[in-house]
Amino acid sequence: MTVAEAQATPRFAIGTRVRVQTTCPEGSPRTPLYVRGKRGIVTAVHGAIANPLDHRGIYPPLYSVLFTVGEVFGGASSDTLSVDVHEDWLEPA
Repeated sequence: MTVAEAQATPRFAIGTRVRVQTTCPEGSPRTPLYVRGKRGIVTAVHGAIANPLDHRGIYPPLYSVLFTVGEVFGGASSDTLSVDVHEDWLEPA
């Protein structure tokens, strides 16, 4: 997939409810453990990112996902936390 193709066809739109997968063998290991398995809402679509210094290919599209602190850490807090997550870690919620 080229950068142009990846940016032209994001799987999720702003406002989409998503869940971060608990494992993703092909995905970036940089997805924080504390959001794995948690549900949030896409708030920004950053598109595909080329990073030749750190990665041979093109990363899948990157999204900002908004979680409630209560969803991530438990409790009744309605505060929010935004985390950038690559598309290969996300699935519809």
